[in-house]
Amino acid sequence: MTDLTKDIQRLQRKAERERTARKAAEQLLNVKSLELYDALELGKKDRNKLELAIWAGNESIWDWNADEQIYELMSYPSGASEVVRTWGNTAQVVKRIHPDDRQEFITNWQLFLSDMLDSFDLLLRYRLPRDPNRTQSKEDALAQRENHELQLTAPRQLTRTDDLPTNHSPTEASRAYSPQPDTTQPDTVQPDTAQPDPQQWRWLHWRGRIVERDKQGTPTRAVGTVKDITNYRRTQESYRLMARAFASSRDAMVITDQHGHIQEANQGFQDLFKLTPARYHGRSLDEFVDMVDVAKRTLNEHGSISFETSSTQASNGNPNTASETDVGIPLEVSLNHFQPDDASHFYSIITLRDLSERNKAQQALEHMASHDGLTNLPNRGTLHEQLERMLGSASEKRPLAVMFVDLDGFKAVNDEFGHIAADLLLVSQARRLKRITPKDGLVARWGGDEFVVAWWPERRPIDADPIPSAVLKTIREPMGLHGASIRLSASIGIVETTDAEVGATQLIREADTAMYEAKAQGRNRIQVFCKGMGKAALHRASLVSELAQAIEQDQISFHVQPKFDQNQRIVGGEMLARWTSQSSGFVSPAEFIPMIEQNGLNAAFAEAVMRNGCRYARQIVAVDPAAHLAINLSGWQLLDTSLPEKLKTHCSNEQVDCKALELEITESVFLQPDSDPVSIMNRLRKKGFRIAIDDFGTGYSSLSYLRDMPLDTVKIDRSFVIDADANERAHKILSAIITMSHQLDMKVVAEGVETDGQWQLLRDLDVEIYQGFLFGRPMPFDDFLQLLKQQSSLKSEV
Repeated sequence: MTDLTKDIQRLQRKAERERTARKAAEQLLNVKSLELYDALELGKKDRNKLELAIWAGNESIWDWNADEQIYELMSYPSGASEVVRTWGNTAQVVKRIHPDDRQEFITNWQLFLSDMLDSFDLLLRYRLPRDPNRTQSKEDALAQRENHELQLTAPRQLTRTDDLPTNHSPTEASRAYSPQPDTTQPDTVQPDTAQPDPQQWRWLHWRGRIVERDKQGTPTRAVGTVKDITNYRRTQESYRLMARAFASSRDAMVITDQHGHIQEANQGFQDLFKLTPARYHGRSLDEFVDMVDVAKRTLNEHGSISFETSSTQASNGNPNTASETDVGIPLEVSLNHFQPDDASHFYSIITLRDLSERNKAQQALEHMASHDGLTNLPNRGTLHEQLERMLGSASEKRPLAVMFVDLDGFKAVNDEFGHIAADLLLVSQARRLKRITPKDGLVARWGGDEFVVAWWPERRPIDADPIPSAVLKTIREPMGLHGASIRLSASIGIVETTDAEVGATQLIREADTAMYEAKAQGRNRIQVFCKGMGKAALHRASLVSELAQAIEQDQISFHVQPKFDQNQRIVGGEMLARWTSQSSGFVSPAEFIPMIEQNGLNAAFAEAVMRNGCRYARQIVAVDPAAHLAINLSGWQLLDTSLPEKLKTHCSNEQVDCKALELEITESVFLQPDSDPVSIMNRLRKKGFRIAIDDFGTGYSSLSYLRDMPLDTVKIDRSFVIDADANERAHKILSAIITMSHQLDMKVVAEGVETDGQWQLLRDLDVEIYQGFLFGRPMPFDDFLQLLKQQSSLKSEV
């Protein structure tokens, strides 16, 4: 803004000097213009006076002769000691006029010579000779005249096309009259075809009057002045551009006098304060802008200053109507003093930039840096900061509690419905947590499907406080997602402290440890932290991480336990997962399968089961086309409407018939709320897959499942088999299940057969297929395949 002020001041001084000189010259010329002709006829003394007038006005005098069609030009070039005279013809003048101004000059000149104009007064662009000091004699001008076709004389006839108003202007006259073609003279001039640099064009102001006429009243002589006003026009154009910039600036701009009273303001100022000129002109800027005292002192010392402040409370310009609740507009103020050349006092130009949008953007960036972009909850960094502040108020009378919440089964939802749907679920759960948490509490997103809640519990011990159970309850509430009703649970860990010196990091770590303990105990529960949890939780967390890596790198192996018929021939097998940890050695499926379900590893593990199951089935039926392989499906897979297509794709990839696979499901799938496993099971059977219900008899309403579900096989749980040969009650139940299954055209598989007595009993009850340690333990697939090959070889020999 300082450079703009300097430019304005410099141009103002320059323009003022030119304006003063021009006024002096015009005053002198107005008096002397009509006396110039007589002055030319006076003696040498009077001629010197004329030359002095020419010099003072920085103008040239032209004297045009109609008979000779030439003019005499008297000028006083810079540095010359006397007036320079040169002659030229009118065609030469026309040729040097800018093409856009040429016709206007011709029209006005003809109107002037026809007495249609009282005087000749015209602004136009003109190209000066390359050597402006070079002169041409009268004789040369006369000689050159013969070579030009255009002779600018009064036209013989003018046709009036419109009524002229009284005291018409040259422009009006040129529009009202149009010269008729002169049949004796050409009406065109050969233009100068050269295209000079625009900087070579000079703006000239031509003025003149007729001073002699012949007996018929036809003008024969005219005199006048011509002045180069190029610099003046440039200065004026600069002023116009600056005025336009001032007026059109989007920032508010104000000019004040030395007392700080507003003299001018642009539209930006009016828009900013919603004022009309009448409501701010002459008033102090202090009424609108809080001009801090330090800014005023700095301004007086240096003449310019930039600072940030705000508008006054009276943003409508009336301090009497301001209230204490009014919020000022944040402003960036740039203020500079300047002093016009003809003034003894200074003015100030002030730019006011509204910082509201900038501040909003800055606040938005700060919010983005401190909050989670999806849920709009505080992020980890903000959680630590706010939790540290809350810890400062913790005491025996006011303990602080921290809850670590992990959504059970979220990864399965994410895999099934996609990231967008899963994000909607997270947002919904975040809102629920926010709604439950007290106003003086804190809810933050830790990452993924994990949240942290801090609050001041009202009851002790902590597990008696209503907040944790309310959180668990609200998370379990169903949520609609893509037409399906989704119901999640949560594993929650809680820690409580009365020690203000405990760090936020330690509290969060202990709550996280308690959360993992809740997962280990079966999920969907609350666990309060206690000493000693740390090591076990750390080991479990390390094991989960290693398990996830093993699944990703296809390091889970699969064994097969054979199934036998009543003749003890292999008719198929069940594929069972096995995992050996690099850090902990062999890990039982009873331990790592729950880890898979509790830590969102279901989808990747299920893919491995389906992929390897189809691969194994292809090799099995290649040896024995009548054999089959059973694989286990988890309950959440039966929620996946695309499961039939996925399994079919895996079979196609391995070029194996779908009937080679038997899909084992547990009764728990029928306990899933808002699920429809029957429709998916029907679709699976239509594609050729066989479906078996596993661990039958351990759930609820088992008999109704046999009646209503589309099943091919019933696998009786080993708990019935173990006691059946010694317990009469268990024997009757087992017999009833087998009988009903057969009546419903279902095959029966007895698992857990370990003794001859059990086998004999099951044979007597007409069980078709047997599985247990009595016949074969789970073994690597290659060993199972070798057994099957041996059996097939023996069969072929027989």
